[in-house]
Amino acid sequence: MTPSLQSLNAATRPQAVEMIAPLVERSPWVAELAIDARPFGSDEALAQALVEVILTADAQRRTAMFNVHPELAGAAAAEGRMTQESTFEQGRLGLMSLTAAQAKHLRDLNARYLTRFHHPFIIALHRIPDLDTLFATFERRLAASPIEEHTATLAEITSVIRARAAMSFGAPAHNNSTSPSASPL
Repeated sequence: MTPSLQSLNAATRPQAVEMIAPLVERSPWVAELAIDARPFGSDEALAQALVEVILTADAQRRTAMFNVHPELAGAAAAEGRMTQESTFEQGRLGLMSLTAAQAKHLRDLNARYLTRFHHPFIIALHRIPDLDTLFATFERRLAASPIEEHTATLAEITSVIRARAAMSFGAPAHNNSTSPSASPL
């Protein structure tokens, strides 16, 4: 067990919630419900507890959680209102410095997605190697049915939670590609 995981397990409930809340984008309710599963034996166990809270929540609550995510290179990014984690994840792919054509294409994709699915497009950017892959994935997911896309969105959020948990509470060997201080996502 890592020292940070030991600290999490020993922290008061409010401190522990504060420690894990950043693992799930702007949704502290997930941390508040998952924290009672302590003690966590690993970063994977912590991630699993968070994911189980999300998967057992009703569809309305999950959709509300989807809606607190920032659009890719959207208004929250331009205004500096994204979380530190999202800023890093979007910055790794250069989403803050797109060409005019790329920015226009992404705005169009964001608008089409929001109109079709009623929440921002969510993707685990740590798994995306470049902008071409991002745009291709975005286009493919726009063609999905609403239930397929809801499921895909949950899978993407799960991947993000697992990566953030490993970065924050995993052993150093697990942090090689997910830690902002070690290397970009």
